[in-house]
Amino acid sequence: MKALSLLATRPSALLLFLTFAGSYQALAQVDCLTAPSDPSCVSFELPEATIKADLDNLCTQMPYMPGCSLYKSCQAASKTDQWCTPFSVLADICQVDMPSMRDCKNYVALCGSGTNQTTASRPAICSKAPMISSFPTTKNASALVIDICTEMDMAGCERCPKPAPGAYAANCDTLGTYAILCKAMPDMHQCGAWKAMCSASSDTASTLSFQSSEYCASGVGSPDMNPPAMRMFFHLGFSDYVLFEKWVPRNQSQYVGTWFALFFLTLFFVTVQTYHNSLEARWVEELALQAEESTGSDSSAPLTIPEKNRQSTSILLHWIHLWRQPWTLKEAKQNVIRAVLTFVETTLGYALMLVTMTFNVPLFFAVILGLTVGSVMFSRQRLATVVKPGATSGGTGCAGCG
Repeated sequence: MKALSLLATRPSALLLFLTFAGSYQALAQVDCLTAPSDPSCVSFELPEATIKADLDNLCTQMPYMPGCSLYKSCQAASKTDQWCTPFSVLADICQVDMPSMRDCKNYVALCGSGTNQTTASRPAICSKAPMISSFPTTKNASALVIDICTEMDMAGCERCPKPAPGAYAANCDTLGTYAILCKAMPDMHQCGAWKAMCSASSDTASTLSFQSSEYCASGVGSPDMNPPAMRMFFHLGFSDYVLFEKWVPRNQSQYVGTWFALFFLTLFFVTVQTYHNSLEARWVEELALQAEESTGSDSSAPLTIPEKNRQSTSILLHWIHLWRQPWTLKEAKQNVIRAVLTFVETTLGYALMLVTMTFNVPLFFAVILGLTVGSVMFSRQRLATVVKPGATSGGTGCAGCG
């Protein structure tokens, strides 16, 4: 009581007491980086500036780490997803991948598996912003990308050139490239780690679900992060490669436009095919007429063989006889036209075949319907090529004409 009364009557003594008490409290404060399991460290968090400095230093040294790819993506789009929390990104790098790096020491001191504490006794930030579930390590992600691209040179492999012998990992965005490749062909055996990372498991105290991120979910993020899946079976849906890497319909209007483009491309193919067949038929008729009007001499009918030798001449010898004949100017012109039409017709035909091989049901039937409509549109023209002039009752040479 006397001490209290003395402090009350002497302000200088009170000030001295408060100063001493503050100094004692400061001395007694626990350093949570050395004793993170202390009860007073439950709410301790690293300063944001410290976390950012650690991430910047780590990603300057090894920018190709999966965690650094994620960090760059989060910064570029100012994302607020839980996996973009700076401390969570630091966990992706330091929890399993690179815990021995110098700039991971703060994280390891608080939440690392090497500290002598249970999960429950660690600071709350360790469970509030944990690492992503089954997040791949740098070496694993790089090895998987290289293995996939060595086995199959897919779209996306150009993002990650093969590293030099002895290099620790590929110097590229291994996480983004791995996600792109596995989105395109998820059933590859190298994509097991990607499926584990993108599984639908709920968040736990030690891991974070990544399922709805652009690295896992379809249609999320930029078009580069959403390549069409290569499905070797009949399926529905908008997203499929149509002949070219950039021709990928991604919404309903683009898909409808693609459908009609393929339908009319098929009609054009049938038009070229019918025109080519009609020309060939006309040229055969002209050749037959020339043979009838000839006197039978070789000079007047170079593509025919005398009747007396026709039975004894083999087909091969007949071909040799035809090849030995020089082209006339008329034949040269015909062959130029024939070559152009064959080139166009064959190119269109194989292109349409590749469209059907997308196994996209509506696009498949766009080609089938185009062939069907074209066969009806040009039915008379096709029949006219096999009916000789004067063979019909009207003598017009047009099948089906009244």
